[in-house]
Amino acid sequence: MSLIYFVILIGVLIFVHEFGHYIVAKAFDVKVLRFSIGFGPKVIGYTRGDTEYVLCALPLGGYVQMLGADLESVEEMEEEDRARALMSKPIWQRSLIVLAGPVFNLILPVVIYFVVGMGQSMTPPAIIGEVFVDSPAATAGLAPGDRIVEIDGRSIDYWHQVVRTVSAAYDRPIPIVYERDGARHTTEAVPDKKTSTDFLGLERRTYGMLGIHLGTHGTTVALSDRAGPGAEAGLQFFDRIVAIDGVAVQRFDHVQSRIRNSAGKPLELVVLRRMPMPADWATLYAQRLVTLTATPAKIDGAYSLGIEAAEMYLTHVDENSPVARAGLQPGDKLVALDGETYNNWSVLIQRIHNTINQQIVTRDEEGDKDRALKPSFEIGFERAGERLSATLEPDVLSFHDDNKQQRYRVVIGWGHFRDVVYPEDVPFPFFGRMVHSAREGFNQTADFCKMMLVGFVRLAQGRVSMESIGGPIMIGELAGQAGRAGWEPFLQMMALISINLAIINLLPIPVLDGGHLLLFALEAIKRGPLSYRTRQIAAYIGFTMIVFLMIFAFKNDIERNWHRVVEYFDEG
Repeated sequence: MSLIYFVILIGVLIFVHEFGHYIVAKAFDVKVLRFSIGFGPKVIGYTRGDTEYVLCALPLGGYVQMLGADLESVEEMEEEDRARALMSKPIWQRSLIVLAGPVFNLILPVVIYFVVGMGQSMTPPAIIGEVFVDSPAATAGLAPGDRIVEIDGRSIDYWHQVVRTVSAAYDRPIPIVYERDGARHTTEAVPDKKTSTDFLGLERRTYGMLGIHLGTHGTTVALSDRAGPGAEAGLQFFDRIVAIDGVAVQRFDHVQSRIRNSAGKPLELVVLRRMPMPADWATLYAQRLVTLTATPAKIDGAYSLGIEAAEMYLTHVDENSPVARAGLQPGDKLVALDGETYNNWSVLIQRIHNTINQQIVTRDEEGDKDRALKPSFEIGFERAGERLSATLEPDVLSFHDDNKQQRYRVVIGWGHFRDVVYPEDVPFPFFGRMVHSAREGFNQTADFCKMMLVGFVRLAQGRVSMESIGGPIMIGELAGQAGRAGWEPFLQMMALISINLAIINLLPIPVLDGGHLLLFALEAIKRGPLSYRTRQIAAYIGFTMIVFLMIFAFKNDIERNWHRVVEYFDEG
């Protein structure tokens, strides 16, 4: 199947690239002799008008053969043919014909992202699920359940609009209009300025954050008061409440609301409880329903069972792990990191990883890649109501991926019970979806272009290993993996490789499109055609560079997969 996906992916990319050259050449009345997908022997073909359209046996490239592609042949032509020869056209027309191939490879990702976006007929609403402690949103008075209707003067209907608008605004006040209980309110917030690196660690990105999350806590609970009414009724850590007095509940704020409005009357709780089933090789868990009766008591002026969402409580601590060395135990509640309060597990983990990634980038920029990383964090936690702190020193393990690129894995050694509930998606109207998809198509293509250009620069600087370069075998593997994952990942992989193909073709290497553009530029500066000898030397240099690059890519592909060859013959 990988071969089929590879042929489809490469075939589409080659066709789009060559069609760019072809359509612009036809627009400038250049005679196109042959439009070929693939190299080698012709498999199938037909002729229409001036052009022969062929599919060849080796699908590793393609070409558009035009009349008069070299200056010498133009001089020997009849006047009628000379007018339609490529080299008889003005430099600007020739440049556009050459440029059209890479441009079409950049248009394709825009179209792909647009099509993928148009397939999303439902989208999350702009309803706040969670507000982080001490965040700009909390300071502004926003609360879970609020529906955002306007930010910074822009109308808001969907969550992606919230993210996009807030990301573009930081370190300045922005007005926010929101709905709560049917009434509209206005507030103002200053989004925090955040910085992160992309998934390749190549580029830093600055963006704004309000400190809100679409998801909200589910009904998995922990005992904030181990002697409270909930504990007395038999509730245990990490029980999930599924119903109160016969009414199903899915969100912890709904649980809180039922308890507060109980007026102290007994509540019948149906909970789903995990039952450990130890085995020799692992601990398995079964689940069973348990019915309890709990009577809320007034605590700090409000009825309570002494329970809270289990989001920040540790379910387990690995032996000899950094967390174990720090002295934390299962049942501890994480509350702070380096003095900042957290009530969202993902945000706390992201903060740890972002800090370590930044240390890696800083160390590499200083040219000291061999220096061991020793990150350290002050972790604040609660145990049985007592506030404690400890120093957490995560292990940072270095390894090389299949591309022989150095990667890092952060080992902490803790776990928690993830229970997040998201609001139901709402219909995304066709016109709004079209505008959003078009915008995202251009934005994502531009972002990946920028990232790949930075990658090429890092490659030239030696900060990215040359062994990360891959050839057809690597592309085939990626195409197969993406294809098996579904049509959407396959299209997105096609978009990424199309961007890569466009950028590579624009490199100023003779025989590539960028090399032709360079020669045209020299011709314009010289105000006359380059000599045959100059063009011949440039072609030899370019061809040699491409051959060496292909050999190097094949070498990397073979080394990357050599263990599979060895395993195959060992099994035989």
